[in-house]
Amino acid sequence: MIEFRHSKNQAFYDYWHNLPRTGILPDKSSFKPEAIPSLLSTMLVYELVSHDFIRIRLIGSTVEERFGGHRTGTNYLDVVEEHRKPSASAALWSQVENPCGMHVLLEQELMSGRIASIEAVGLPISNIEGGHPLILFQNNEISRDQDDVSLIDQHQLDDKKNRLLKYVRVFERTFFDLGAGVSEFRD
Repeated sequence: MIEFRHSKNQAFYDYWHNLPRTGILPDKSSFKPEAIPSLLSTMLVYELVSHDFIRIRLIGSTVEERFGGHRTGTNYLDVVEEHRKPSASAALWSQVENPCGMHVLLEQELMSGRIASIEAVGLPISNIEGGHPLILFQNNEISRDQDDVSLIDQHQLDDKKNRLLKYVRVFERTFFDLGAGVSEFRD
């Protein structure tokens, strides 16, 4: 099992793990955001519409500020470096094609030049009502020092320009077993 560096990521996994399910994954209908208010500001929900369009269905306020404003309904791939878009899409699709969790350490370069170090955890949910596959994510800023797991103080982000996202750069991605094995995807 993954050792999460940020306490919100562990809380998110614990919540997802305890949702009722009929198979390996909990269904979208069992996910109740109001049950986890402390996690909402750092949550993302992706809808996998196509390999070229990963719709941001829900974006928490902290993540939205880092992404540079209102992004609900937009394509997540628009904030991924051009040469990484096929790989980023394939990584997300692999999570629903072979249901597994994803743990990612990444950097988000902001327009100011500041680098935000992020620990993200993605967990798929089933969508028996039909429609496109969905993945829930927690996206939490961590210290760049790997021995210090504290959350970055939001007062360091007072300058609005310091919060505008330029692009996302993944430096470590690990898939973990939720009961169906792990994805073969590697980038």
